[in-house]
Amino acid sequence: SISKQSHQQSVMSSTKISLTDELTANIAVIGAGWWSQGWHLPHLSRNQNVNIVAIVDTSDQPKSNLNPHLQPLSDLAKTYSCPVFKSVRDMLDDPTIGANVDGCIVCTPHATHFQIGEELLREGEKRGKPMNILMEKPMTTNVRQAHSLHNLATTLSDPKGCFLVNHSANFRTQARTAREIVLSGKIGKIRHVTGFMASPLSWIFDDPSNVGWNEPDASGTMLGNGFAWGQSSHLLAWVYHVSGNTLCPKRVFCAMNHSERTGADVSHAATIICDDGITFSMSGTSLLPGNAHSDPPVGKSIRIKIFGTEGAIFYTGDDRDTQSGRLELRKECGGVEVHCRDLGFEFEDLDQEGIGPESLQSFIDACLGRKDYYVGADSSVGLKTIQTIDAMYRSQVSGNAEDVMC
Repeated sequence: SISKQSHQQSVMSSTKISLTDELTANIAVIGAGWWSQGWHLPHLSRNQNVNIVAIVDTSDQPKSNLNPHLQPLSDLAKTYSCPVFKSVRDMLDDPTIGANVDGCIVCTPHATHFQIGEELLREGEKRGKPMNILMEKPMTTNVRQAHSLHNLATTLSDPKGCFLVNHSANFRTQARTAREIVLSGKIGKIRHVTGFMASPLSWIFDDPSNVGWNEPDASGTMLGNGFAWGQSSHLLAWVYHVSGNTLCPKRVFCAMNHSERTGADVSHAATIICDDGITFSMSGTSLLPGNAHSDPPVGKSIRIKIFGTEGAIFYTGDDRDTQSGRLELRKECGGVEVHCRDLGFEFEDLDQEGIGPESLQSFIDACLGRKDYYVGADSSVGLKTIQTIDAMYRSQVSGNAEDVMC
């Protein structure tokens, strides 16, 4: 095994938190941009049960308009006391790293997710040891690639391994509880869903220099880019997870409006027809005033309601104010049960302190070989999310309802 590195020397990881006395998980981080340097790497470095064994990026000096002060790979190697590589293949072929890495976090441009995910899954099969994967959202931006990755993840992954998509809201206690309520039959059969998300992120989608957020990638298969991929993917993933296997999107009609400066979609309204005639009304916008990453940050406004034949689930609030909302079970008799009362309302976990969100902890649990890690967003949830957004973009171009690509 790989000996524990001394990356606690970093000022960012001066306080290490031990959850157990078990062996550490050897984790590689693929992609060293804004999110990895601001969240993943600091979170991992503070966890006594984690050993950062490699950082991979194609650029010696990662760049992001969202953080112009990113460290070069050479500095990251010193900060986290680990080797750096220019490609996933180089990392996997390293005799010290490749055979011993327990899992990889993939935090790279959307267009690269499929190739990297496929390479990691096949490497796990080749070496006879599961390759646990935490893939940043969206899983891909291409339905065919999403299908292929889903098929690989479900056929090649060892039962002890994992393929998780980092929709952190899905791993929250409230999401788990809402899912349990639905699966228990307490609201009966789902018949209608409404979902709304407003984010204070116009400054991202209206900035021409934020190419990765606002322009389709170079693959030529991406019909658009903007709020749908960047934000609505979280809302869709939450609903698809909580509803279990009940919601299977079949046909979508969507209207969008766009930034005059970048062409990115900044608002949309969609009607999603699912199996068994279930209707799902979803809308969202980046036009909420403020900045989600200012100090103090302005929260995102979330409203989700799931209606069944015997009851309903309401979950609404401001994701920066836990007291702004709650998880409610509305009963057929008119009564209201409040669940997770002490937690209030929580959605995405954007906290840069501590050891990271529940999604990261589930991934680490899988890397440690635990069988009871929570699966808040797997490749199936990732696939449904991508199918829906792809159909939304096709609909806004054609002006017609579009079938989901199967």
